[in-house]
Amino acid sequence: MPQSVQCPRCQAAVAVGDDVGGSRIGCPSCGQSFIVPGFVSQSESPGDTSAGSPVAAGVGPVASSSDDFMLFDDEVDVVEIVDDVLDDDDLVAAMEVADSNPYENQPPEKKKPVYASEFKVRCPHCGTQTDTTAAKAGKQIKCRDCHSSIRVGQPPRVRPKVEMDMSTAPVFSFSPSVTTQTDRPADPFRKSADEYLAAASKVEDKEPKATFDDVPSIRDWAEAVFGIFLQVGVMAHWLVLSTIASTVAFVAIAIGHPALEMALYPAGAMFAVVVLACGFAIMQSVANEEESVTEWPVGLELSEWLAPTVFCIVAAFLASFPGLAAGGLTMGASLTTVCLTMISLFAIFPFALLSMMDMQSVFVPFSPEVGRSVTRCEEAWGGFYFSSGIIFFFTFLIFAFASGFAGPASAVVSIFVAVAAAFTYFAMLGRLAFAIGRSVNAEPKENNINEVRAAERKQDE
Repeated sequence: MPQSVQCPRCQAAVAVGDDVGGSRIGCPSCGQSFIVPGFVSQSESPGDTSAGSPVAAGVGPVASSSDDFMLFDDEVDVVEIVDDVLDDDDLVAAMEVADSNPYENQPPEKKKPVYASEFKVRCPHCGTQTDTTAAKAGKQIKCRDCHSSIRVGQPPRVRPKVEMDMSTAPVFSFSPSVTTQTDRPADPFRKSADEYLAAASKVEDKEPKATFDDVPSIRDWAEAVFGIFLQVGVMAHWLVLSTIASTVAFVAIAIGHPALEMALYPAGAMFAVVVLACGFAIMQSVANEEESVTEWPVGLELSEWLAPTVFCIVAAFLASFPGLAAGGLTMGASLTTVCLTMISLFAIFPFALLSMMDMQSVFVPFSPEVGRSVTRCEEAWGGFYFSSGIIFFFTFLIFAFASGFAGPASAVVSIFVAVAAAFTYFAMLGRLAFAIGRSVNAEPKENNINEVRAAERKQDE
């Protein structure tokens, strides 16, 4: 007689025959296979334990008269019941059915939608967007521009974020190349390490060694600075003027009469005018690239003698004023003020003097050409300041050394050194003026950059 059993997965009732007890059947509802528990038919007596009955075989308990069948009773272990009847494969399948989750293949529950807590609403009148919150949904708010009433609708849904399980995410990888290095064609733009090293050593061989031919020697510098004294006229003027002045000073200081000592001041001023006039003659001769000085001040015209003095006095005043003012305002009357004045005089005097000579006026201490020469003739300006600094240093050193002598001897040494230093300084000013004039009057250079580059490429090849 057909019996009814319950599917262990979907709990559906399945009708089975009496002869399927202890065998595996499939559930018509969910398709899950399971083993039908053992039972006896109604035709057999409850106490029959013959060899052909399921009870005798030890398949399972016999259904009582009140119960048609008994499925997975809590007091009976299914594995113990069927252990003697089923083989290993059937036993494993039965255990999988018992451990399976009936809700395993059911679709996951849908998450509740999440709404935005803050969002924007657009005014139907002016189109302005206004910020609002979800708490004001269904209420009226005012537009921030036209102040019209806006009804806040339902907040928009928040788009859920896509969560990716990195353990199951697909990955990409390159398959190993089957082409070996020897199978690849030669790359014309690829070089080996040995080729690069050979090229580097070849470039080093082509580079010329550093030379210092452009650095003048001490002998060349001395000839350029003191070469003016190789001229007989310059040497004669230096010796004659120094001898006359030193003789007068020696006699006046040796006698020691106050009147004679006071007379040395105007005599020294006149001597300074003569030395400056001779220095200007040397400067003009060197600037014009003459072989010797020919235009010495020998006339009786006052302008010939006083003009150089006026130019020098005005240039010296303009040059020393910045240092004197800066030192006087910060340090007062001190040795620092004197040092600042000397530095300012040393730096600005040549620029102011050459500018006034270029403009032919003492009222114009700046010349555009002289100003541009600072960048065009860097070497000439640098050489001038370097040489003049050395001359002034040794001049003051000799003055300090001569101060230890007796008064007359000290005056003689100081006069000879001062005149020689003045002639040397004006000669260097002449060379600087010559370099400035050559840079100003030089023709513009031709743009031959293409030819130069072509020649460099040929040398590299």
